[in-house]
Amino acid sequence: MKHLSVLGTCVATTLGISLHSASGQQPSLRERLVGTWMVVSWEQKKNDGTTLRQFGEKPTGMAIFDAGGRYIITVMRSDRAKYTSNALWQGTAEENKATANGTQTYFGTYSVNEADRSIAIHVEGSSFPNWNGADQKRFVTITDDQLTLTIRPPSGENVDVIWKRAK
Repeated sequence: MKHLSVLGTCVATTLGISLHSASGQQPSLRERLVGTWMVVSWEQKKNDGTTLRQFGEKPTGMAIFDAGGRYIITVMRSDRAKYTSNALWQGTAEENKATANGTQTYFGTYSVNEADRSIAIHVEGSSFPNWNGADQKRFVTITDDQLTLTIRPPSGENVDVIWKRAK
């Protein structure tokens, strides 16, 4: 009898998985977001119709969203000049300014709102100290291996950051 019960449970489980797969149900936004993403572009649409590319034509960077609700995002210009000194903490004022203006890194926790396809991020630390402790929102679009995070600030100048899933 015990064997029949185990067999029945196995059959039901198998059918349940098969029925779930056959229903065509897509993974949740959260499930699709989890992973490592490489930046493709960063564009701010200005109110005057122009586009600002703060990190240049070919930015470099990475976003990691883990299944436990933590993230880190870093984007920087790929065309930054090397420092004259090869010592990490001995950049000139101009070199340090170029680094600060061409780099954005922040990390913290996130939660997903499946209804409006957004993530709420809590910034624990940022290279821009004004964001430390802040809560922000990003709208999310995922198509195949492409992620678009859209920032809609009150100024109306939307920022679209496009990422490709790392291989």
